[in-house]
Amino acid sequence: MSLYSYIGALTVAIISYTVYQKYINYNTSIVTKPDKHYDYIVVGAGTAGCVIAARLSEDPNVKVLLIEAGGHMGYFTNIPLTATAAQQGPNDWSVRARPQKYSSFGMWDQTPILPRGKGLGGSGQINFLLHGFGLPEDYNRWSRLGFEGWTFKDLKPYFMKAFGTTESEFESPCLSAGYCDETKAPMQLKLVQDYELTSIFKRASSRLADRYTLFRRATAAVRDGRRHQAYNAYLKPALNRPNLHVMLKTQAISIRFDNNVASSLYLLADHKYLNNIFVKKEIILCAGAIKTPQILMLSGIGPRDLLKRLKIPPVSENNHVGRNLHDHMNVPIYVSIKKPISVTLAKVFTLSTAWDYYWKGEGLLSFPPVAGVEYKNTSALMLFAMGSTSERLLRDLSNYNPQVFRDSFPFHNDTSKEGFVFLAACIQPRSRGSVTLRDTSTTVPVVVNPNYLHQDWDVKCMVRAVRRAERLVTTKPFKEIGARIHWPRLERCLSFWQYSKQDQIGLQRRRKKLKSQTTEKPKPRPSPPNEYLECLVREIAVTGHHVSGTAAGGTVVDNELRVKNVTGLRIMDASVFPSPISLYPNSVIIGMAEKAVELIRSNV
Repeated sequence: MSLYSYIGALTVAIISYTVYQKYINYNTSIVTKPDKHYDYIVVGAGTAGCVIAARLSEDPNVKVLLIEAGGHMGYFTNIPLTATAAQQGPNDWSVRARPQKYSSFGMWDQTPILPRGKGLGGSGQINFLLHGFGLPEDYNRWSRLGFEGWTFKDLKPYFMKAFGTTESEFESPCLSAGYCDETKAPMQLKLVQDYELTSIFKRASSRLADRYTLFRRATAAVRDGRRHQAYNAYLKPALNRPNLHVMLKTQAISIRFDNNVASSLYLLADHKYLNNIFVKKEIILCAGAIKTPQILMLSGIGPRDLLKRLKIPPVSENNHVGRNLHDHMNVPIYVSIKKPISVTLAKVFTLSTAWDYYWKGEGLLSFPPVAGVEYKNTSALMLFAMGSTSERLLRDLSNYNPQVFRDSFPFHNDTSKEGFVFLAACIQPRSRGSVTLRDTSTTVPVVVNPNYLHQDWDVKCMVRAVRRAERLVTTKPFKEIGARIHWPRLERCLSFWQYSKQDQIGLQRRRKKLKSQTTEKPKPRPSPPNEYLECLVREIAVTGHHVSGTAAGGTVVDNELRVKNVTGLRIMDASVFPSPISLYPNSVIIGMAEKAVELIRSNV
């Protein structure tokens, strides 16, 4: 990497960052001293909260208060390629889960770290911007679990209202036309840059395809090369409405009930000044799958034994609050290639890349590095087109033990290495975890136990995805670019498979050839047994960042998102998912929030 290119790119980034911080929009809706009464209080300015607050405040006759525990998101959250830059910083709750019993053996203390957005836009501002509506069967499953009225057919009008499409692989026509009418569809979508790896992945998938195979090119919520999520599309244009107030760095504590009717919200302004704000119509919790059940339990809605142990006056005893936590996991498998067609750090940190992005809104920085996804039955593979697996940038984000990280990514210090990472996932995991309280103080973190891989079925499902990756790499499209899997060589798993460091890197042992020797055929590349892969899954699988289900529809909320046995309280965030959406949930949440607004307005 040229020193001058690096310095030039860094200079451009610093100038852009400084301008952003100095001239960040001033919005009259952002207040420090709220009124005492509002028609609606929305808790959490994440994906759903942005949609609901913006839509409700379209009516000038209602007053809406939106509270958010974080502040403005940092500059680098706007750049699609640098989404992980905000993780474990001030814009991330960085939730430390309980040490896991069945997974995460390659992490410090077997403890996964769950990124959760903290600031305007929530997790939608620190994710990889990937769009998708899952699969139709996901929604049918919800109906069978008692959450009715939320099938794919039911949600189609709201997906159309938000995105102008019901497709998961889509590009908004208005982007190429140069003008988008946001009154028709606030969210704009763009097909991820046509990496050559996308075409190769698609051709390889088609060679092995059957009727249970579905390939999708990655689609992202990007506009003009920058993040365009619910905050940008919904809330930001509404931030000067006189009937919308937004409080930043303000934490919801608990809800006060009078005769089981939500009457006010206790909050900590600037995380230290206690206030009590009254509501005339409804409080809508959009605080996410970890914070929402915490607020419910602190308000007296939760398991009987917990409320009794912590001496919280019960409002509605419900043992399902905080249960049913589900999340996807990803197993990273590194594949090297010989053709220079992947994204590497050496390519990213150049003056030309910075110029393309800051002046044209194009190039490597303008898209998340995901080339596509292949669904196969209950498993899935995503192709992450980054050849560089920098230990400095990536290891601590997942809390990997240093040696485990190095054993998983043998080229971790090579910023020019061409390659990609297959992320193997199970789209409908069966393991279920929980969120519960340790204490009634909001300064004490909740106890989060994802209970990853408790169900052995999840492990076998992910092993099938890894085997699929192994088969794909042997197809002609991948062979033509010299693709080679470098299996993680994990000390804890080597009793199941003798796999040397030479085997992993791909070095050939040199032997002196005798004249009488004939030319030997090259040995087939080693293939690990299932026992090794199962060990690998339990060792290095990481969160898919899709924590959901802890206030599920059918058990905690009814079909109109109203919390059962109380009045004036609804929930709209990923915590209401009775079971997982197949991979990316963010766009589904936006569509559901659009429907939630209609339900709220009809409850006059």
